[in-house]
Parts: sequence; C-alpha cells; structure tokens
Amino acid sequence: MKRIIFLILISLPVFAFSQELLCRVSVNYSQVTTTNTQIFQALQRDVSEFMNNTHWTNYVFNNNERIECSMLINVTEFDGVDNFTATLQVSSTRPVFDASLTTSVINIKEGNGLFKFQYIENQPIEYNENTFTSELAYTLAFYAQIVIGMDFDTFSEYGGTEFFETAQKIVTNAQASANRSAWTAIGASREDNRYYLAKFLTSPVYKPYRQAMYKYHRLGLDMMTSDINSGRQNVTQAIDNVKQIYQKKPGNFLVSIFLETKRTEIINIFSEAPPQEIARIQQTMKLIDVTHASDYDKIGQGN
Repeated sequence: MKRIIFLILISLPVFAFSQELLCRVSVNYSQVTTTNTQIFQALQRDVSEFMNNTHWTNYVFNNNERIECSMLINVTEFDGVDNFTATLQVSSTRPVFDASLTTSVINIKEGNGLFKFQYIENQPIEYNENTFTSELAYTLAFYAQIVIGMDFDTFSEYGGTEFFETAQKIVTNAQASANRSAWTAIGASREDNRYYLAKFLTSPVYKPYRQAMYKYHRLGLDMMTSDINSGRQNVTQAIDNVKQIYQKKPGNFLVSIFLETKRTEIINIFSEAPPQEIARIQQTMKLIDVTHASDYDKIGQGN
C-alpha cells in the first residue's frame, strides 16, 4: 500500500531508485523445430534481466513492494539464426489490502504476428526512450510502462497517467520500425494492438475505464475486508463504468482486457450477494460479455 504514499508525493523530486517490477518470464518454443534450444533459454534469461533490472520510474520501491507480473513469449516462428515471431501474454497482480490475497490487474494477449523481433544471443537488450533501438526492447519497455501505469491506477484515480504517456511516446518512436502493424493504426486488423492500447489509455473519452480500475480495486476489493457490502457496491459501480465504454463502442480493447482479467473474479465476488445484486450484475455482465453470458448463471448457485 506504500504506492498510495508515492502518489500523494507525486510532485516531489525523488533521487533514490529501485527496480519496480518482479517479472517472471517464460519462453515457449514447442511450435518450432530447431536444434539450437540454447538461444531460447538465453532469450528468457535476458528478457527477465531486462524487465527486472531496468529502472522504469523515479519512484522508490522496496523489494516487497515490487509489482508482480509475468510475460509468456510463445515462439511460433524462428529462422534458426536471430529472427523470431511470437505471441505475447502480459499479466500483473497486486495485493488486496489487509488480506492474504492478490488480484489480477491486467491480462493482455497479443495476437500472432504483432511480436516480430530480432534477438542475438549474448548481445545486451538496449533501450533508449528517445530513440528507437529494437523491436524487442521497445515492446518490453512499452509493457513495463503499461503494467506500472495500470498498477498505479488501482491505488489512485488516474495515478498511472505519466506511465501511459511514456507508453504513448514509445509507440510514437516505434512507428519507424518495420513491424508497423503493432505500432500504428495503419495495417492493424483490429483495434487491439499497442497503438490502440496507448491511445485508449491516454484519451479523455476512456477515462471511465481508468476510474473503474480505481473503484474496483481501491474502493472495492480493498474495502471488502472491512465492509463487504460497501466494497461490493463499489465493484458494481466500477463495472457500470466499463459498461459505459462498452455502450460507446462494443468490443473495445479495454473492455476485452477487463473481461479477460476479471471474469472469474466477478463471479466469485457476487456469489454470496443478495438476489437483487446478483440479478443486476448478471444483467450487466451478460450485456458486455455476450460470448460468456452463460458463465454468469453460476453466480449464486452455491447459495
């Protein structure tokens, strides 16, 4: 909960540094045929070191305050030398106040073809915020900022703004890369690439989503340990915010991320709610999560 203090002091200069992320990295290469398996082990090691040893902000984090996240790089193509195509899944969690529980904050799955990069074994992954260095470095840096920004948004309303703005800057610089489909609107098959993620998170139009992240976590889950009814009502209000985004644009990328991250948790949160609350949340979730509508019939079945 110390990040709440950081956000209150956000305008003060900070000169001490500590790594912000505790990132578990996995590289899966079962879909490719090669005798050079060592390169995948080296890739996993170097990505892990890059994510965990880079100073991403000017804030001070103790080891037990680092943001826990994970990256799954599933290699689908490898030329046998140094060119990779992969899918990428990025997720993060944060603790629930006064409880021995964690909650998922994001779970983002990139489609195949968006993550194409070059990796040379034993060559450091170099990143410069102001100058595009490589597809690999910029993709990792982008998601580092997204993870941190999302985490800060759960502790303070709009607390992640500066990190989303940095992510937007990364997108702008990366548009000179060869893999334009990941970083621009041009060539994107749907509005679910890095360009749109940064655009939505920095747009005033989608502020209700960011308000939802604060209501759901800080006013909702964190409160439920002391006042379960008020906490659950705030979770409901947060979901109503997400519904606002859905009604403006069904299938929006942020709504998809929210549903992928929170679907099961929402079912559990409302499992012991009064019948009237259950009926209301079922109606909302079936509207915004049509393909999983039947899942919400499980709410209250154990009562």
